[in-house]
This record gives sequence, C-alpha cells and structure tokens, in this order.
Amino acid sequence: MLLLAIVDDDPKDSTALNALVTDYFNKSDRACMIRVFNSSLDFIRSTENYDIVFMDIRMDQLDGLEVARLMRKINTGSVLIFVTAMAQLAIKGYEVDALDFIVKPADQFSINYVLNKAIGRLENTSGSQIAIKTGEGIISLSTNDIKYVEVFDHNLVYHTVTDVYNVRGRLADVIKKLDPKRFIMCNRSFVVNLRYVQSASNDSLTIDGTRIAVSKSHRKEIMQHFSNFLGETL
Repeated sequence: MLLLAIVDDDPKDSTALNALVTDYFNKSDRACMIRVFNSSLDFIRSTENYDIVFMDIRMDQLDGLEVARLMRKINTGSVLIFVTAMAQLAIKGYEVDALDFIVKPADQFSINYVLNKAIGRLENTSGSQIAIKTGEGIISLSTNDIKYVEVFDHNLVYHTVTDVYNVRGRLADVIKKLDPKRFIMCNRSFVVNLRYVQSASNDSLTIDGTRIAVSKSHRKEIMQHFSNFLGETL
C-alpha cells in the first residue's frame, strides 16, 4: 500500500487534487491511503513517512519550499511533487529534490503523468533483490514486487506483481532477507508485503482479494505493526 499526502491550505484545491489522485488509483491495481493537510504545520507535526507528497508552494503559514526543507531533514525517500499556480517558482524544487511539478488547476492527464513517474522512481530506488531457484533456473526478484509468500505443501509460493513462483525453502529463511518495516509474518504460513495490503481487520489482512489470517497470539503486535506502517493509531 502506498502512502500519499496532499499539503495545500486551500480546501477547494486539495479536494480537487484528492479526487484526481483517487481516480488514478481506482483505475490501477495498487492500493493507497491518502491524507490531506490543509495546514503546513499539521503536516510538519505528523510522524508518517509518505511515499509520495503533493505540496503546494504558496501557503500562508509556511511556504511549500520551507516545509519541504524541513521534511527532507528527516525523510529523504519521499517522492515530492510541487503544485503551484506560478510555474516560475517550481524551479526551486530542485533544491529539495522535487521530482516534478504540476500547475493549478490540476487535470487528470497531469496527475496520471506525475504519478506514473513517481511510482517508477519508487520502484527503481527502494527495495532489494533476492534470488530464488526454480525448476527453470535462478530468478532475481525485487522485493518491491513481492506481494506475499506462503508455505504450501512444504514448498514456498512467491506471489508477485507479475507471476507466481513455487520453490523449495523455508519461510523462516525468507523473512530474514526482507525489510522488517515492510514485511511481516502474519502466521506460520504467510509473510506479507504491507504495501499491498488492501484492508485489515482484527483477524485478517487482505491482498488481491485473498484473505490471510492473522495469528491470534501475535494479533496485537501485527495490527500495531500495520498501524505504524500507515502512520496511524488503531
């Protein structure tokens, strides 16, 4: 699941942008959570590490460039996209490693373009590679592409964005190779990538319509882990 923030002190503009971004994800196979901040100070006070941030440049309390500088002190990984009515200001975005900018009023074409670009950067710069041995040879997988791994009939089954791979191995060995901030062991048979979780309840997580049971003995810990990943308190 991707975490997005929209920071704009004009509620009308932030609502319109939220609708365009939501439309993009509704038409894709990616899950996302969007939080809207109509105060730059509220965004600074938040503790979330967002994957993608849409930032208005001209705001009353603190301008977007200053907010971005503060954000970069604690979070260098977020993909930053400036939103502005004055395109000449966007050139300063390079000072804070902005990916791109869009000019108000935003339209669906511009949003689709920058989100495709942003997701491409996330996929190219985060995650690591792991090697799995299949019947056809050794395959290198990006951990970004792994949705979940399950044990089935003494084999490991890797469910990825492109294919499903059956290999020999132990789930305990797999979890050691994965980022503990993004992957969690739900029960003795499943490891899931939190980015792809579409919904969560007290006893299960759902990915691609597949309901994965959460271990009762570790339910509180798992739900807290997922909550922390989303930057919320359950």
